[in-house]
Amino acid sequence: MFTEESQSSELDWDFYFYVGNTLLGLSMDDFFKITPAHFLKQYIMHLRYNHPDAIIEKKPKQVYTLDQTPFY
Repeated sequence: MFTEESQSSELDWDFYFYVGNTLLGLSMDDFFKITPAHFLKQYIMHLRYNHPDAIIEKKPKQVYTLDQTPFY
């Protein structure tokens, strides 16, 4: 017997398996060896290539150093 929580977590993993296997072309062995950060980077690269409108790039915040600030 499954509870709602266990079914929900299984559905979450199903999504990751789907993305890894079908969209990124990873085998199950590769899927279990990949790190979460690398998986996310691969998925973002897939989106940039196949659906460029899916990701809106934001400019990074301007970082000022001490020598660029005025001294009053």
